[in-house]
Amino acid sequence: MYGVKFAFASAFIVIVLVFISYSADSRENAAVPPSFNQPAENLLTGGQPTQAELAMLKAAGITKIINLRGAEESISYDEQAEVEALGMTYSALPVAGAGDVTTDNARALYQLLQGDEKVFVHCASGNRVGALLAIGAHEINGKPVEEALEFGRAAGLSSLEPKVKAVLTDKAKQ
Repeated sequence: MYGVKFAFASAFIVIVLVFISYSADSRENAAVPPSFNQPAENLLTGGQPTQAELAMLKAAGITKIINLRGAEESISYDEQAEVEALGMTYSALPVAGAGDVTTDNARALYQLLQGDEKVFVHCASGNRVGALLAIGAHEINGKPVEEALEFGRAAGLSSLEPKVKAVLTDKAKQ
């Protein structure tokens, strides 16, 4: 009888520990809006966050927001003020469109990403984010073109993929 009680108690403890571990992971992941991507550790990407989503990102441990939207792309609130009020760092790297999807802007983004902090990078949809990350993955990190494109897609790259391929192909010719 003692063996059965011990086995039951051991199994119960294991189940409780698994549940606690799962619950902690779920709480952390629940704070991240499901429409955002996580292409790498400590890096979340996506489209324009709402004020509520900024608070969710803060709760998920994000410490820095990088905005790739241009000044002409207005939103209904002052993002920098909101980010700073939440205690996060705000950086802007305006990428107005396909013409600004360049190796120089990819290098500038990678410079802003230096460090160990958890970062959220966004534009309107995540497309420009994925484009610059793909270029940087190839040009800075030396990843093969297809692997760099996969990384970009995981970050939100979509309609700018032909532009990214052109940038990478032009660099290969030089």
